Amino acid sequence: MPKSQVRRDQFGGLLKTLRLERRLTQEELAEAAGSSVRGIREMERGRVRSPQRRTVVLLADALRLAGADRDRFVALARVERQPHDRAAVPDDRAVVPDDRVAVPGDRAEVPHDRSPVPHDRPAVVVPGELPAAVPDLAGRAEILERLSALAADVSAERPDTASVVVLHGPPGIGKTSLAVAAGHRLSPAFAGGQLFVDLQGASPDGPVDPAEALAGLLRSLGVPDSRVPVSPAERGGLFRTLTRDRQLLVVLDNAASEAQVRPLLPAGRGCLALVTCRRPLTGLAGAVRLPLDLLAPAAGRLLLAAIVGADRIAAEPAAADQVVKLCGRLPLAVRIAGNRLASRPQWSVGWLVDLLHDQRRRLTVLTAGDLGVRSAFEVSYRQLDPMAARVFRRASLIPGTDFEPALVAAVTGTDEETAAAALEELVEAGVLLSMGDRYQFHDLVRLYAQERLDAEEPQACRTSAHDQMVGWLLRRTRQAGLMFEPVACRAESPFDDDRAAAYWLDRESGNWLAALRDAARRGRHADVVAVTRALHWYSDANSHRHSWDEIFSLGVAAARAAGSPRDEAVLLNFLGWARYFCRDRNTDGLDALSRALELARRIGDRREEAWALTYTAAIFIRIGRGGWAVDHCRRAVGLFREIGYALGEHSAASALGGALAALGRFAEAAELHRDVLAFYVQGNGLSPTGAAVARAGAMMSLGADLAGMGRWRSAADEYARARRVFNRCGATFSEAIAIHRYGLALQALGEVDAAAVALRAALALYAALCCPWWEAQTLSALAALAGSAPGRAADARLLRQRALDRCGELDAPEVRTLRATLRRELAES
Repeated sequence: MPKSQVRRDQFGGLLKTLRLERRLTQEELAEAAGSSVRGIREMERGRVRSPQRRTVVLLADALRLAGADRDRFVALARVERQPHDRAAVPDDRAVVPDDRVAVPGDRAEVPHDRSPVPHDRPAVVVPGELPAAVPDLAGRAEILERLSALAADVSAERPDTASVVVLHGPPGIGKTSLAVAAGHRLSPAFAGGQLFVDLQGASPDGPVDPAEALAGLLRSLGVPDSRVPVSPAERGGLFRTLTRDRQLLVVLDNAASEAQVRPLLPAGRGCLALVTCRRPLTGLAGAVRLPLDLLAPAAGRLLLAAIVGADRIAAEPAAADQVVKLCGRLPLAVRIAGNRLASRPQWSVGWLVDLLHDQRRRLTVLTAGDLGVRSAFEVSYRQLDPMAARVFRRASLIPGTDFEPALVAAVTGTDEETAAAALEELVEAGVLLSMGDRYQFHDLVRLYAQERLDAEEPQACRTSAHDQMVGWLLRRTRQAGLMFEPVACRAESPFDDDRAAAYWLDRESGNWLAALRDAARRGRHADVVAVTRALHWYSDANSHRHSWDEIFSLGVAAARAAGSPRDEAVLLNFLGWARYFCRDRNTDGLDALSRALELARRIGDRREEAWALTYTAAIFIRIGRGGWAVDHCRRAVGLFREIGYALGEHSAASALGGALAALGRFAEAAELHRDVLAFYVQGNGLSPTGAAVARAGAMMSLGADLAGMGRWRSAADEYARARRVFNRCGATFSEAIAIHRYGLALQALGEVDAAAVALRAALALYAALCCPWWEAQTLSALAALAGSAPGRAADARLLRQRALDRCGELDAPEVRTLRATLRRELAES
């Protein structure tokens, strides 16, 4: 063995011995000496060819060496600084690679059976710097395959191949673990070696300077410290020269910015740079960007099982699923949860679930050793500018799962443009998810934001911000609802038309409904009444999209508390409609409507009396009391006519037509419904959406009349027309009924296949809207179709059983009738 190699090994061994004697870790020694952990590790292994005197002196100081011990330590290191090393890489020319390769590890850089490399041609070092891969990576198979395909293209030096891949995502998503695992998997394709640099982009001490990182990369490629250029530009040039003809994998972990990454990209067409960052680094031209998603539930279970043990997870599968859910499917959180369970064999998985359920303690529970979800978020938060930090904290007050910049502006007390810019900064920092023009917290990040809000802003500020948000939501919701009012005043509305208002109400429903509940709890009765009354006409076209029974119940309670009987009568009518029409709770609907009727008569409100009669008639039609329905409708038509309310009069006339049809008087009903349709064609002050929905409703009623007269083709045509209108208006439930009735008409016409297609389409819409009664009716119709086809008796039986199951959730006369029919058919099949 060459003399220099013996002494180098002696120096590395001595360094390690002295460190261990003083009970220092490599990290602690590096911090004390102002060095890097990698530098300490490479010196101890004998890989560093020429430790600088300054480094050796600092190490001696950190090890508290003095006298002869210090002299021996410095002397052993001095052997490295020989003339042939200093001249190894001339400043004005590149390193010329050859086939003398030193394999990383504990082997020497110069093979034992060869003579030293000539002074002007150093050995080509093949670095292998990847950290150990985690053994339990889960849920990343697809992205690993994508990386393998990209690496194959790069190693084959195919033209137009992307040589930079950016793995990006929020804190704790598993970027580093994936990059390291991918590096080990791809290493055979890169014979020139693998480099790994932690750029500390999310470090509290700031990111690594690119020039410093370049120096480390050059040392890893065999350039001695004494020959590393001083100028950052020269370092970059030498790095590009050394990598131009190599197949090299460079993992740049935890990058801060494009400017930090660009100088570190290798130049060879056979090289691949794998960059991890919380930001997508959109300024890196030609890079492939792969965003990392949360773990799928199944992958989360696999990760838990890999850490805790498959048997333990299999014993409590439901609890394991809850752990993954409460961890927000964030890999770091799931890993920490698994580590806690693994280190506490006496804990059940259910016990950990109970701990995680407490939101106030969840981030603390998700800490194990030096791993912590809170600390991962903390780094990003501390790098935010003051406005972005304020937006981050205040946005945690928003109750819904996602939000728009205008709402953030309201809760932060700033303008929308400033709020939007801050939200984009939060997305770039990886602590907020972008959903087009809306934003969303990860569940655990929201908890952290709430912690920061509680810690950094006084209670008075938090209360004021919350009240600003609730007030803004209530005002905007009322403005949106009023866009659907007949003859509404829209001059000062923030919405261009009722479609824009409906779009906002649909997307912001999680926030405005929470604000309405909050206002009800805090006794803001006038606000609750104003908002719930304003939403009535919007609810007509969106009957099954929101919980109207709850919304109008809040309005009734607020009106009663405010001492406003007229508002209470109005809202009781709305509530009765919501209960029978939206929830198929006919008895509860009649109860609310009887209270509305009694109250309206007591205060002399003939308009609300007429509405109560009209809605009650609709329920009577449903439960088979057609005669009572006719009587109620005629009284309602008379009342509306007396007060000159044409819109109410035609609504009651439409209900009267339905009552007559229920009694088999289809021709009379059809005449009424044609008159009603003509009225709605004129608009008569309704909003565009309201008028369209009313017209389509009249088409549906006319179609039912025609079907009753056996004119099935004409009925099918009316249903098809109505369906198209409902679809354009976004009235999904009404569209489903139109499709359902269209399918029944086709069935009557003997068009069995087309009928089945229509009924299945209606069933899908009903299921999405959670309408069990309508699902049961449609399943029964499909069963009848299947039962009439040869060889499909088993399908018919299954469909009837499903229909019976859906009937089991309801109790009404019409449901009991269908239930009895289905049981009889099942018994006979």
